[in-house]
Amino acid sequence: MPHWVQQGYEEYAKRMPKECALILKEITAAKRQKNSDLQRLIKDEGERLLAALPPQAYVVALDRQGV
Repeated sequence: MPHWVQQGYEEYAKRMPKECALILKEITAAKRQKNSDLQRLIKDEGERLLAALPPQAYVVALDRQGV
């Protein structure tokens, strides 16, 4: 993981209230090739993200366009 990611996480984590403990987990990105099926890669990554969550996690989905 790049150092700047760790720094950003630490900065964000210290701003959160103590009731909102954060745990940083790295999810390995899939290898992209010239003819990769991007929709499949996105779906697989989403499945890996959900699998990394604890069973009682509160999940919030954010829209990249902000709507």
